Amino acid sequence: DGRIERIPGEAAYRCVAKNSAIQHRRKLYHFVSKHALDIDGLGPKIVDLLLDQSLISTYADIFTLTEGDLTGLPGFKAKAIGNLLSSIEKARTVPLAKLLVGLSIDHVGEETARVIAERFRSLPALMKASREKLEQVEGMGGIIADAVIAWREDRVRQKTLVELLPHLQITSPARQERTGGLSGKTFV
Repeated sequence: DGRIERIPGEAAYRCVAKNSAIQHRRKLYHFVSKHALDIDGLGPKIVDLLLDQSLISTYADIFTLTEGDLTGLPGFKAKAIGNLLSSIEKARTVPLAKLLVGLSIDHVGEETARVIAERFRSLPALMKASREKLEQVEGMGGIIADAVIAWREDRVRQKTLVELLPHLQITSPARQERTGGLSGKTFV
């Protein structure tokens, strides 16, 4: 079921069937996009090609691609293969906020992901956080807290993480030093 409908009270449109093939493709496009893991050279057309050739089906599969997998694919000369594998290698080290964006958690865009990453500083801390702690994060209300909890309790998503995490080194946001000359001052 690839039908798309508007969610009542929201600007967003979503696929009706949560795990449809179309939605799966879109999640992969999003995962590799600039806003998420930023894998240069892995746009929607290449994702489609890799899916259609059964070379990938999950986020983790991207990190297991080899030169042999890509050799002989249309448009893949030695230089293109080298560039793509190099981009994938670079994406193995990912800031927590970018990973959160890439994981397609409902209601968690770039700004919310940044705030969550700064507050919890690691994926394990986020996975263990109580609903109350989630709601206390600036800009996060009950809807976002519920979405994070639903996401982390979803069996399919837990499996996705178990498969993906061994391939990644997740970096924490730098601590914000509040010692500048203007820190603590209020301007009107």
